[in-house]
Formats: sequence, C-alpha cells, structure tokens
Amino acid sequence: MALTNINLGSELGLEILHQRWYALILYQLDAQPTDFMELRRTVRGISTFNLLLRLKKLTEWGLIETIPDDDYSYRLTISGVMFHQILTSLENWGNTTLRHELKI
Repeated sequence: MALTNINLGSELGLEILHQRWYALILYQLDAQPTDFMELRRTVRGISTFNLLLRLKKLTEWGLIETIPDDDYSYRLTISGVMFHQILTSLENWGNTTLRHELKI
C-alpha cells in the first residue's frame, strides 16, 4: 500500500521541527518557569514580535503555558516535556551519526 499522506499528528510534529523557532524555543524551556526576557536572550536572531507569535502558537498547541499570575513567564506542559525529549533524542541521534560519519 502506497503512503500518500501522513497523519495530522505527524504533520504537526514536522511543522514544529520545520520552523526552527518553535524547536529553539522548546529546547530552551523546561518544566520550571522561564522569564520572557531570559527566553528573549537565549533565543537569538528572532524579533520580539515573532517570539511572541511563536509563544502564542506553542501555547495554543498545548506545548507551553504561561504561569498563573505571571503572564511573562513560560514553562513546558507535559506535552511540551515529551516534545523536548524528542528534540533531545534527535540531537543525540544526529551527534552519533555525525561521529560515525566523521569517524571521531
């Protein structure tokens, strides 16, 4: 059977990986609150406006949340932690593959 489409869940995951800002933001966050200005410093090269847009979208997807009574701090949700683990696994796979390719 030929595969012509992937499921919606896979498409969302690939969208997050394809748009580097999403992955970079998720990579910088964890389950502990991170202040917006700290996030702004660690995710370099993105404008404040675009960072806010990406944070809004990640919140809509349920990957991050704002801290109650502190709209300027963000943390990963359980789903976000799961995706962070996927990013870490991809990084480990890539590093291993590169070491093998380069015979380091």
